[in-house]
Amino acid sequence: MAKKYDLPKDEFDINSVEVTEQKPTEEAEEKAVETEAPQEDKKLVVEAVTPQKKKGGRKSASLQAIEQKLDFVKRDKAIREHEVADFTVKAERNAVRELAVRHLVLNYDITEDYASKILCFIYDNARKLDGHTIYFDGLQTIAEALELSYPTVQKTVKKLRDKKVISNAAIGQGSYELSAEAERFFKSISNNIQIVLTFEPVDEVQLEAVNEDGTINEDMVK
Repeated sequence: MAKKYDLPKDEFDINSVEVTEQKPTEEAEEKAVETEAPQEDKKLVVEAVTPQKKKGGRKSASLQAIEQKLDFVKRDKAIREHEVADFTVKAERNAVRELAVRHLVLNYDITEDYASKILCFIYDNARKLDGHTIYFDGLQTIAEALELSYPTVQKTVKKLRDKKVISNAAIGQGSYELSAEAERFFKSISNNIQIVLTFEPVDEVQLEAVNEDGTINEDMVK
């Protein structure tokens, strides 16, 4: 579309100038839209990944201290109720024995994954010598037989030794001796793999029942 503009006369005697305005073609408009689109998309992406502030969650409950003790008693003293729940686990002998031994190591607060498996291997490959059960074959043999890394075996055996489930033997380099309690436990499950778990609640003493010196206030307990 052409528009005509009147101009003041000058020495060149130009009276008017025509200016032609061209509308952008459809192709030009499409290119303009394509050019602007990525900027809008980029803005949307930035808004989408903006992290939102958390309003806080539930606090984890603190675990109460658990005290465990291992005793070896006659069967008539092990059962305290007229009727008890009897859970039976059926699997291969090595598997069920390892589950029983897991309770033994938990009694010593040993939670390593392979502690019971390694302890079973030490017991099975130990030799009797002057009334002692001693393992002579070293840590590398355990690692290869159980397909475990040497550091894992080393760390677990150290934990068993620190908790006095095993100890360094007086004879042989890198040899270990089972504690009397551990050996007695293995003997107790040699025929029938059975252990008794007793859950005994601890009676809490009220604060008012304790004197300033830490003794029990007999009047409050009655």
